[in-house]
Amino acid sequence: MWSVLLVFVATYILIAARRLAILPIGRSAGALAGACGMVVLSALIPGAGLTPDEAFAAIEPNTIGLLLGMMLLSASLDATGVFERAAAWVARRDLSPVRLLYVVTVGAGLASAVLLNDSVCVMLAPLVDRTARRAGLDRIPYLLALAMGANAGSALTLAGNPQNMLVGHLSGISYRDYLLEAGPAALIGLAVTAVALHLLLRRRIAARTAPPAIEPAWEPAPPDGRPSALVPLACLAVVSVLFVLGANLAWTAICGAAAAILLHRRDAGGLFARVSWPVLLFFGALFIVVAGLQKTGIPEQALRAMSPLLPSGPTLGVVGLSLALLVGCQIVSNVPFILLAESYIQSQPDPHLAWIATALISTLAGNFTLLGSVANIIVVEVVGAEREIGFRSYARVGVPVTLASCAAALLWLLLAR
Repeated sequence: MWSVLLVFVATYILIAARRLAILPIGRSAGALAGACGMVVLSALIPGAGLTPDEAFAAIEPNTIGLLLGMMLLSASLDATGVFERAAAWVARRDLSPVRLLYVVTVGAGLASAVLLNDSVCVMLAPLVDRTARRAGLDRIPYLLALAMGANAGSALTLAGNPQNMLVGHLSGISYRDYLLEAGPAALIGLAVTAVALHLLLRRRIAARTAPPAIEPAWEPAPPDGRPSALVPLACLAVVSVLFVLGANLAWTAICGAAAAILLHRRDAGGLFARVSWPVLLFFGALFIVVAGLQKTGIPEQALRAMSPLLPSGPTLGVVGLSLALLVGCQIVSNVPFILLAESYIQSQPDPHLAWIATALISTLAGNFTLLGSVANIIVVEVVGAEREIGFRSYARVGVPVTLASCAAALLWLLLAR
């Protein structure tokens, strides 16, 4: 038991150390090393770790497949230059700094609900950075708006982020039911996020770092050689409709991506190169590491020991679960914490409501700290803002934004029930 716990802790240290720039081996490599450790442990100590067959069985194919399909759809849309054209359209409107903040926050949130928050941040971070610089504005508020808006908005659907995909599989809640029940609460969370960012960053938004750049209006790259955006947009629309109608999420996304590739009749090598394969490897390996720890029964024992300290009952139990999620997602990240807490969530008086709250709070909790969401790290790293957005400077904004948005979304969810 303790040997498995040691492998799990060592894996998490490797993952966190990459994000803290102590051991530069990467999140995916750290998770892969942990997965290998669980399998090697089973060979060295009978009954410990996972056998090779158990390790492969632990990987959740529906989550991996949905991630792959949505990444390919996002890549096919990005290849058409649609995001560049959207950014150029915003730049031509010469919005006030405050309006630009709301456009970035809400726009990133709505896009993430359809296209996956990590993919949206990869595609939009350079464009948001360029828009702010061209207007002579401090770029930090807008980068924070992109990351936090993408996180908050991704709570709208089960396809908005990896943890919601996992919740959809574990709970059996349909895409349509989740959208109807959690959608309004997620929209409120997104709105509160935008307002809170405005209030907290109003001084930085008002101050200009430089005069607006005097240059020709920003236009996107010429469309020569680029495929039409109509094909991926149509495929994405069909996929979204099928999601609502109850089709299998993973295969619907994969088939939608395949249709977009076939209809373009082009070499798909460039699209596959845009897929974040390390992220897929990371989640696959993480499933194995968490399954090894779950086999020991330690997570269940820990949650049982902690449950008397949390409120109980149909309503207060959800509040207690939300507090546990808010803290636990900062310690071991949202996806592994949901995997570890599955039995505790299922044991709630109203498991359906508990799963809805899990998806909402675990997503909004990603804004709490810089390490709370992969999307945060992506935005910082893509535009090279590591020195300007540190752990403490992010937390000064992220903590109040998260507490306000979680409270508002949870209150609406409970009142609606």
